[in-house]
Amino acid sequence: MHALPRLWIITDPDYANGPIDTVQQALVGCPAGKVGVQLRAKSVDDRTLVDWARRLRELTKKAGAPLVINQRPDVAALVEADGVHLPENSMPVDRVRETWPELRWLGQSRHDRQGLLRSEKDGVSYAFLSPVFDVPDKGPGLGVDGFREAIAGVSTPVYALGGITPYSTEDLREAGAYGVAVKRSVYRASHPSEVVRQLLAVLDKPAA
Repeated sequence: MHALPRLWIITDPDYANGPIDTVQQALVGCPAGKVGVQLRAKSVDDRTLVDWARRLRELTKKAGAPLVINQRPDVAALVEADGVHLPENSMPVDRVRETWPELRWLGQSRHDRQGLLRSEKDGVSYAFLSPVFDVPDKGPGLGVDGFREAIAGVSTPVYALGGITPYSTEDLREAGAYGVAVKRSVYRASHPSEVVRQLLAVLDKPAA
């Protein structure tokens, strides 16, 4: 797996049944390499984080899905994940590359065009831009037009994050999004695999 996925599922560590079961359901029937998983669990202890990471690594390998670990390149290397995803104000990109050269992908969260340009300069593998739509406690969303303006001319693959649904994905794809990243729309779904199928159907549509 060398191509980036079109869709990232971000784990919800506060979900009643934990983060693993929903991811397992969501990946059922997914084409290999189309959907990636980001383990994001900032508030759990290291033992729990490593346990979840190992379980997700086993699950994603079977499904042919890439796995990245949020904020913890040490854990990513330990479980042989595909990469690490850095928050906007995390450790320097060059330091991560120097210390953990075995991590193939290095993603980064950004919230405006200036941040995306810094990520482009640092040569990250991809970036998340958020929030695109209004999300509780995240402030006002950029909107589709704001997303389009922020990524214009940026060579780094950019994923839209924040309030994403299958219904909004087509507009974002047409605005230049490489793909989308989701959490609530998958974890709140009665059938997570159906939401993933709908998202991929939009993302994979041929350009008009």
